[in-house]
Amino acid sequence: MNKHGQNEKGLSLLELLIALAVLAIFITPMLTGLFSSSVVALGNSKERTLASYVAQNHFAELELDDEWPSVGTKQGVTEYAGREWEWEQKVVGTEVETMRRVSFSIKFGSDGIFTMTGFVGKKTDKERGQRR
Repeated sequence: MNKHGQNEKGLSLLELLIALAVLAIFITPMLTGLFSSSVVALGNSKERTLASYVAQNHFAELELDDEWPSVGTKQGVTEYAGREWEWEQKVVGTEVETMRRVSFSIKFGSDGIFTMTGFVGKKTDKERGQRR
C-alpha cells in the first residue's frame, strides 16, 4: 500500500525499461537471421530467373533451327547477362514420331540447377522452305 492507502497496480518505469531491454536482446538475433535469409533468397531468385531465361533462349533456338535435335545429351556454356552459364540438353524420343522431349538443365550459384522441359516437333519440308 502507498501512503494514501491504495494498492499500486502495474509496472514501474524501471521494470518496464528492463523488460524492453530483455526483449530487444532476444529479438535482435532473430531479426538479423530473418534479414540475412531474405537477402540470400533474393539472390537465389535472381539467379533462378536468369537461368530460366537461358533455358527459354535455348528452346527458341531449337524452334528456329531447321535441324531437328538428335536424341542424346549435349553440354555447353552460354554467355548471358555478363556471365557464363553451364547447360546440359537431354533429348529423348516420344510416342509421337514427329515429337521429341527436350530438357535443359542450367547450373547457377554454387549448387543450384534450374531445369526446363518442353517438346520440339519435326518441321516438314514445306515449313523449312517458307523460312528461306
